[in-house]
Amino acid sequence: MDVTFAVWTVLAGIGAAIVYLWYQRRFVGDFVRKLLTIDADSPETAVSMEELHCKMTPPLQMALREEGALQDAVLKTEEETPRYYVAPAKKKMLASKYKNENVGFFAVLLGLCILVAVGVLFTVLYPVLSNFLGGMLSAQ
Repeated sequence: MDVTFAVWTVLAGIGAAIVYLWYQRRFVGDFVRKLLTIDADSPETAVSMEELHCKMTPPLQMALREEGALQDAVLKTEEETPRYYVAPAKKKMLASKYKNENVGFFAVLLGLCILVAVGVLFTVLYPVLSNFLGGMLSAQ
């Protein structure tokens, strides 16, 4: 396997992880921060998605399902229109996990551009360095 292919594969994986983490912080984190801000920590103080001004995005759906990241931390009422609240025992954990505001889209775009620049630089310099180091090692 070509080394440049492996490097590009690793860089693509890092880029996908950056986008995924941004998306999680943006949508799931926004939902949790809103619940914590309004202090929805019981069925009586639970709020609906409409009241939170949140949209049920696929990452949020995955986080709220039975095996999701928010499984025991964010609970919902059994009503026609579910209302959500933070489990009191998990409040501190959620506050520390989602305390940071989300990273801006510009920062994500900049990170991806840097990854592409590193990949291009490696692709251009690898043959030169390989020939140089190969020549040094064979001269002995």
